[in-house]
Amino acid sequence: MQYVQRSFFDSVIDLLSHIYTDSQYNPDCDMFRMKDIMDSVSAGQFSSKLWLANELRPYITKEHDGIQIIGGWYGLMAHILADNGFPKEIKNYDLDPICEEYGYKLCQYSNIHFVTKDGLTIYDDEYVTNVSDKITICTACEHIDRLTLETALRKKHHRQVVALQSNNYFEIDSHINCHNSVEHFIDTLPLKEILYSGTRSWRNEYDRFLVIGV
Repeated sequence: MQYVQRSFFDSVIDLLSHIYTDSQYNPDCDMFRMKDIMDSVSAGQFSSKLWLANELRPYITKEHDGIQIIGGWYGLMAHILADNGFPKEIKNYDLDPICEEYGYKLCQYSNIHFVTKDGLTIYDDEYVTNVSDKITICTACEHIDRLTLETALRKKHHRQVVALQSNNYFEIDSHINCHNSVEHFIDTLPLKEILYSGTRSWRNEYDRFLVIGV
């Protein structure tokens, strides 16, 4: 897995152009969105999500009928998975309704969907989403309160695979769940088995941690 189709990034440019043009006539246009969208597809975001997709691949089986992404933002993680062959439903959950609106504007695949909802609520539905044939991804654990994340994961189906990322980038105010090391990150996760864990340094600025487990 090494790429995302150019059409996705073409759509990003088109969306940025649309927002900029709208800002000239609409006083309510949120120019912050341009920065947020660019941040969502930055080199760091792409690198960390591609890393996750590559390490997760050995644990995806034909029995898995969907992937659900907590904090899916505008859909980069979903497109990496779809571009590289995952054919079944990929559902992005995000609390921000604009992520759903703009996510669909960027969407290149019919199997990618967006939902405006707290992604952690997937663990409240033991018949549809909290099941063993779904894989759950969260690349933004640093934004989720530690106890809230732990409480949700304790309700997880005991055979459901999860792939989780956090970091040691404590300097960002919205990073409320950072860790000093991947070992410390693992210590906060109520997982029965660790299938993979690793650390990647990003430009000597911070370390990103990845844990895959059940």
